[in-house]
Amino acid sequence: MRNIDGGFLAAPDQASLQRREQDVRKGKLALMLAVVGGFVALIAGYNVVVDFSPVSLVVTMLALAAAIGGGLLTKHLMHAVRFRVHKPNAGLVGAAKLSGMVVAVLGFIALVGSLDGPGVLRIIAIAIGCAAIGYVKTLHDQQWVLFELDAVGVRIERTVVPWRDVTRLTIDPVGPGMTRLGAVPINAAPLYVAVQDTELDQRLLADAVGRFAPQGTQLARA
Repeated sequence: MRNIDGGFLAAPDQASLQRREQDVRKGKLALMLAVVGGFVALIAGYNVVVDFSPVSLVVTMLALAAAIGGGLLTKHLMHAVRFRVHKPNAGLVGAAKLSGMVVAVLGFIALVGSLDGPGVLRIIAIAIGCAAIGYVKTLHDQQWVLFELDAVGVRIERTVVPWRDVTRLTIDPVGPGMTRLGAVPINAAPLYVAVQDTELDQRLLADAVGRFAPQGTQLARA
């Protein structure tokens, strides 16, 4: 097992890591499209604000389309390499965080531009802003994901158990609108987390177990 803050306690199978890397690689081009599109949209959008021109407006719209399309494609592709259950309203909170970060980044870029610094300084400011947005997104995923399955193993909140250490997975109703998901490791206490039924698609969960778990791993009541 490992904690996502503290490193591996038991390394997962190298084959699982390689398989996961192969799957994730499929989504990297789409993610690159989203990042580059967002980067270009920020630069062109800044030019639209400070020195409007039809060309800057067209570039901004095209870059936004590329960023949004790349983001949606990345999300679709990542569904093929992992299954996640989030805390309630994780999507809304994430969108609010990212929107706030975009506004802050645009304000920071405008401030740098008002200082009449060299053009490279503005590009550096935009790069820093994009990195900050990426960091906020990563931090949000760490804090708001309750349960995750992928080719490496099972994540219960902030603890990851490699598949070779998992004996079985569990699912149990624990109250109105709530379900408890769990993993039973070898020679360790079971790990559980309660999730809301509105955030859990049991059909997709069963499909993810069939795709990611080693043959013979069962999803059953505790």
